Amino acid sequence: MNKPTVALVLALTLLTACSGEVPAPPALEVVVDTVEREPFQPIYRHVGRLQAQDDVAIQARVTGYLQSRDFREGELVEVGDVLFTIDASEYEAALASARADLASAIANQVNAQGNFLRGQELLPRGAISQSEMDNLKAKKRDADARIEAAEAQVTRAEVNLGYTKILAPITGRIGRSAASVGDLVGPNSGNLTTLVSIDPIDAVFQVSEATYVAAIGQNLDHDRELRSIDRIEVSLELTTGAMYPEVGQIYYIANRIDQATGTLETRARIPNPHSALVPGQYVRVVLRDTELREGLFLPQSAVQADQQGSFVLTVTADGTVERHNVTLGERREHKVLVEEGVEEGDLVIVRGLQQVRPGMTVQSKSIAGLEQQE
Repeated sequence: MNKPTVALVLALTLLTACSGEVPAPPALEVVVDTVEREPFQPIYRHVGRLQAQDDVAIQARVTGYLQSRDFREGELVEVGDVLFTIDASEYEAALASARADLASAIANQVNAQGNFLRGQELLPRGAISQSEMDNLKAKKRDADARIEAAEAQVTRAEVNLGYTKILAPITGRIGRSAASVGDLVGPNSGNLTTLVSIDPIDAVFQVSEATYVAAIGQNLDHDRELRSIDRIEVSLELTTGAMYPEVGQIYYIANRIDQATGTLETRARIPNPHSALVPGQYVRVVLRDTELREGLFLPQSAVQADQQGSFVLTVTADGTVERHNVTLGERREHKVLVEEGVEEGDLVIVRGLQQVRPGMTVQSKSIAGLEQQE
């Protein structure tokens, strides 16, 4: 190209540039979704530990040599089952002696009673003196007292003999035996074993003050509180992530908040018919309110986080991008409950978040329309 031609092209280019403004770049396009109000069941999750409803220490009530252990360690036993047997010969002998003493006391009482009755017949005739009659009456009373003392000794001997068979006070799972056959055991021997109830079993966990207030609602009268607690279903998530199939119920909430932790101790009773749960086991306690409530939900994909916390970017009616810090609640599938920060009907950006900043102007497309096209 010769020099005059180049000069002409440059002149035309400058003339074109001066004749009008450079067209603005097109606005960025983002995809938005709508904040919607939906019914939901509130769910609260807490870490808990399982405890036996009854935890019994088995001890010997009388002293003697252990004659037999009548259970297998770790098995389920029924109330009334024999757990240990102590040599009973000493206590059988004590019972026989007590019964003999009772028989002697009865014979003595019969004799004293007869003498007293004869004295009552002789006294009016002057055959005996009043002092002799008083002596007969005293002997009768002493004989009556000996009867009561002998009967008490028989009862005590029977009780001690009964203690030579140690019975299960509850139905549950027996622990390891601390004594072997032939050992000398007694009240000072400590625990022979332990027995814990299995069905039902208790889940113990701590509930924050905020969760407690949210669960019982705004009306804090006593009847309302009881109804609110009754409608909560309690499920357990095991350490494997599996959900335990039985559903329990809260039966106890502490009467004060622990000032150190700001929580209330709570207990739920869980059916355990197959003994799948054991005391001491850690679980995740899932509280589900069976009463439907309404809340604002937005897509999980719209939520971002930085040093200020969680936030979303919204698009206003004129296409301006705005930042809204949000307080989030529970997650439900691909949506999350938002407690504050946005309003129903707000448009939140779900695609194109990396390209936009607050204050920019964008063009928005509804994700619902895109999904219909796809």
